[in-house]
Amino acid sequence: MKIKVKLFGELRRKIPDYRPDKGLEMDIPEGSKIADLLVLLGIPASPGATVIMEGRILPLEEKLSHGSLVNIFHVMFGG
Repeated sequence: MKIKVKLFGELRRKIPDYRPDKGLEMDIPEGSKIADLLVLLGIPASPGATVIMEGRILPLEEKLSHGSLVNIFHVMFGG
């Protein structure tokens, strides 16, 4: 199934030649979860990323669906 992924913050540097205006078009196996997507992208699940789709933060076990737009944000820490 095909999805579109947009990376934000430092995560943009993880993918060579990443174009923020276009994002990534990915073909992933049917039934893939957020955790599977993060592994494919080489992004640590914790701490590493906050994944948002359709205005909500997704848990790692959430299944993706064909045509989804997935936004992945770099987790920020401060103090």
